[in-house]
Amino acid sequence: MAVVCDKPESRNIKKGRARDTHTKHSQNREGSSMELQQSLLNVFKAGLAERFNATLAPSIQTVKGHLFNREFSQAFGSEYLLEAYTVRWSPCRALAYMDLICGLPQLSDLLSGAPHNHSTSHRRRASSLDPSSFGRPGLACGDAAASSATSTKEDNTSEDRIVTCLGGGAGAEIVALAGCWHYLGATSNGGAALTEHNELARRGSTVLTVRVIDMANWASVVEKLYHGIMTVPSVSEYTGSNTTIPTAPLLCSKSFKVAFDQRDILDLEVEPLATALQNSSLVTLTFILNELYSTSMSKTTEFLLTLTYLMEPGMLLLVVDSPGSYSTVKLSGASSGNIEGAEKRYPMKWLLDHTLLVTSSIGSSKNTAKEPQWEKLTSSDSKWFRLPDSLQYPLNLEDMRYQYHLYKRI
Repeated sequence: MAVVCDKPESRNIKKGRARDTHTKHSQNREGSSMELQQSLLNVFKAGLAERFNATLAPSIQTVKGHLFNREFSQAFGSEYLLEAYTVRWSPCRALAYMDLICGLPQLSDLLSGAPHNHSTSHRRRASSLDPSSFGRPGLACGDAAASSATSTKEDNTSEDRIVTCLGGGAGAEIVALAGCWHYLGATSNGGAALTEHNELARRGSTVLTVRVIDMANWASVVEKLYHGIMTVPSVSEYTGSNTTIPTAPLLCSKSFKVAFDQRDILDLEVEPLATALQNSSLVTLTFILNELYSTSMSKTTEFLLTLTYLMEPGMLLLVVDSPGSYSTVKLSGASSGNIEGAEKRYPMKWLLDHTLLVTSSIGSSKNTAKEPQWEKLTSSDSKWFRLPDSLQYPLNLEDMRYQYHLYKRI
């Protein structure tokens, strides 16, 4: 499930626009350069090149209409509409997510530092699962992505990094994490451009694997974006730009893998969810939690408590969603306990904090420990990501405002 960016700022990146490349945005404080941002946009242009035609604009309007009416099965019911959604709304999110992940030390250190060692008790609980089942039905991109992503050795000495993206089928998280992985590799390479040779020489056998679960069939979109990540961009992509033209793909297939599984998160049973989370260091819920709450308050609360039960100490949970009043959940009087029956609104942030920081600590059917289960590391109720003027993309893209909350399982 995915939703449209709500109320973006009106300033757009115009098609073919290429202005002063020495703007203050060309190298932000997080260090993700404008050249890398352009490379991420090129992933969408290269991977879904066939979608940029005369039928794209009406397809985008069709998707917007279905989403406005909360007709999710229609909005995401065909490959054409899925691709239209992706090329329109995922690029700005990918850039914003990369900016956020590279900018938060807890996340950048997680990707670049030592992998998390799983506790013995959790390994025993997961030992009966078949990790190779993840991504089926679905797809695995990269060399044996599904199997290498889910190693279950009792003594986990693997240096692999695994991120599980719940509701990430539209590809923004995948492309963002590819950008982060590239940036972290280039940083430790003295800032030199990454080639397959020096990337593998630096990382050795370390692999970043992204596991994606979504209710719609995004498998083809994920595969095409993965191909875009592994493809050397054409010179034509940089026509009119003053940025350096890359001579190598964003990443090589031996260092970055993706596995996709089509499932409805709210109806996901414990066993497949445990398989998806196994050995992960980070779990993301981006622009989906508010929709889950709106779909079913009780199921979403139960889902978050299940995450609490399955996620191991040290794992991080990143939640990103629309800011302020755009992320409020309406409850009728009966469901909110209001005798008069008046409708009440609750901020998504409040519901999330209450479930993770309060409800999970007083015990539940899945977790009987009456002690704190989560630590809130950092958050922002409103953060802007502003696009550099000189980035080039065939469609108008807007600056993006969002809220984020980062939790650590304890």
